Amino acid sequence: MIFVIIPQTPPAPKVLKKVMRADGPGQSSLLLLDVVDILNESHISYAVIGALAASFYGTIRASLDADALVFFKKTEKGSQNLLNELARAGFLATQKQGDADDPVVGVINIQDNYNNRVDLLLGIRRMPEDIFSRTINSPFLGSQVRIVGLEDFIAMKIFAGGPQDTEDVKNVLEVSSGKIDVTLLKKLALNYRKVELKKLETLMKGV
Repeated sequence: MIFVIIPQTPPAPKVLKKVMRADGPGQSSLLLLDVVDILNESHISYAVIGALAASFYGTIRASLDADALVFFKKTEKGSQNLLNELARAGFLATQKQGDADDPVVGVINIQDNYNNRVDLLLGIRRMPEDIFSRTINSPFLGSQVRIVGLEDFIAMKIFAGGPQDTEDVKNVLEVSSGKIDVTLLKKLALNYRKVELKKLETLMKGV
């Protein structure tokens, strides 16, 4: 009797049967909570930034997207593992690297079936390494998320330098000025560049 061994193609990664919170468009905040679950399960440090952080610090603005900053001890391997986990959960996730003059090192774009979107920033150039030690745990839509610290939020917005970033800084300085550790804020701004510290000092004079 002759036995023939037929090589088999390895099975594709199974999609996790996990109930997604979003059930329609315009629910990127719910998609963010699903992503945060995966980040926590993968032991990846993160900090919610962007419009949601601005809202947390008292300045509301309309935005359909949700953003977070993440940190990997080994960026290439860590980001690939996260991409795999996101795909297994049923999300479309793609990674893009920033240009040499881009303040953002790279970004993972995540979408669900309703075109809700979350952007995970893979780092900001000159970003202080201890930024995640200053995040604030906050209740959000029945769950818990880590919000970037107030001073870090302002410093990174000044470094980003866009019109909306500057407007966010002005609004936060006006609403939350009494809560700011000015010494820490100036240190963080200087950590990016001297020009950021000068921008900060100019903006603070207008408050």
